[in-house]
Amino acid sequence: MAEIIIGLVVLLVGAKLLGELAERIGLPSVIGYIFAGVIAGPMFLGISTADDVSAFAQLGIILMLFVTGFEQGNIEELLHNIKAIASVSWIGYFVPYGAAMAVALGFGFTMNQALLLGMIMAATDSGITLKSINSVGKLGTRAGKTMLGVTVMDGTTGLIIFTAIMTYLSVGHLDFFELGSVVVSIIIFLLVFLLIQRFIPMLIDSIEHLTVEQAEFSFAFIFMILVAWLAEVFGMHGIIGAFLAGAVLARSPIAGTNFIEKISSISYAIFVPLFFVWTGLLLNLSSLELVSFVVVGAVLIANALAAYFSGKLNHFSKDDCLLMSISMLPRGDINLILVSIATTMVGASGSLIVTPKIGNLMFSTTMLIVLLGAIITAILLKIFIKKEGT
Repeated sequence: MAEIIIGLVVLLVGAKLLGELAERIGLPSVIGYIFAGVIAGPMFLGISTADDVSAFAQLGIILMLFVTGFEQGNIEELLHNIKAIASVSWIGYFVPYGAAMAVALGFGFTMNQALLLGMIMAATDSGITLKSINSVGKLGTRAGKTMLGVTVMDGTTGLIIFTAIMTYLSVGHLDFFELGSVVVSIIIFLLVFLLIQRFIPMLIDSIEHLTVEQAEFSFAFIFMILVAWLAEVFGMHGIIGAFLAGAVLARSPIAGTNFIEKISSISYAIFVPLFFVWTGLLLNLSSLELVSFVVVGAVLIANALAAYFSGKLNHFSKDDCLLMSISMLPRGDINLILVSIATTMVGASGSLIVTPKIGNLMFSTTMLIVLLGAIITAILLKIFIKKEGT
């Protein structure tokens, strides 16, 4: 236990110091956090591993999306903008998917391996995306609201595509019953969530009569964790549940208390930095080849162009289109989860779809896009801010 505590202290101190250094040279603090993990991880000092902070990191991303949902998650407004949200989400998913597949096939990957690589590369990291937009004060704009909706839409789209590809590769054909089950699961989750929402005012009324300290804070935290867990139970990412939990509490009587300031403070002081440190700890680029750089470059360019032109299709301003194209670049934990699944996937023939060599290459390529996505996003956002200020 003592070693774990000391390790966390070292990582947090390193993250804050490098975060401060990043800020002083004009980059967002998250870049410093990531490099703190890189330096402490297996590529350099080797004093810590991703497993040491995994639980804290996952809690960090859930807290980040909960706070975002509370502050910006107007569900009615998101539904009003559903056409733009759907087009940005779907175009921004399938265009980079196709780019990754095309490069993979050009470098000799099999079709099944290219399908898996496309799935891994196409998924964007909602938490980093929203933090990027929030860092330039644009989360309340039309573009920011659209990207909030894209967060939810990407989660459901990615789950359906993931199920389709996995069933196709494992049994040799599309299983429409399995796909239907996924869609039904998503609908059931939303219905259960709406049912729970009806009881929130009654629960809050009971909590307001409690004299125990920090009752509202405890209730909000427990509610966030339960809804995130419920989303996971129905096959969705927990961050979608956390986002919806925050959006619901923002429109409840508890919103008048100061609990969200307390949750936000502890999140951005400890858990959110550890999420980015965890990303850096995972980095291992030992198996990189030329195809890795070509895939990453093609996917990021395709992502940016897809987001920009889908914004144009929905009559966004040029600046909003630029912001959306930049904010679609980050990758993170969802990509790492997907590559872990893909590299252990057994096909219809009973053998691994991805050979160990290709598996290591896919993992290193995923690490590369996570790192470059974060750095490029930070640099482009800095340029974007300066451009707006002129």
